[in-house]
Amino acid sequence: MDVVKALSFTHEGHFYNCLNGHTFVITECGGAMEEAHCPECNEPIGGRNHSLNTTNTRATDFEMMARQVGAEPSPWAWGQ
Repeated sequence: MDVVKALSFTHEGHFYNCLNGHTFVITECGGAMEEAHCPECNEPIGGRNHSLNTTNTRATDFEMMARQVGAEPSPWAWGQ
C-alpha cells in the first residue's frame, strides 16, 4: 500500500503484470508507449501507441489499492 500511495496516481490504469505475474508500472497517462522486458524474467512488457502487449494483464490488486487511496476511474479506454 505504501508504494501505491507514494506514486500518487490520480486515476486507475497504471499497474500491469507480465506473463509471469511480475507487476510493473506505466507512468504518465498509464498507456503503453514503449516496449521493454521484465527485469525479473525477461518477458516482454509495455507496448506501443497505447496498446498493451497481449501477454500483459492489469494488476487488479494494485488497482484496488489505488482506489482505496483515492484514485479515480481512468478516463482512458486502456485503464478501464
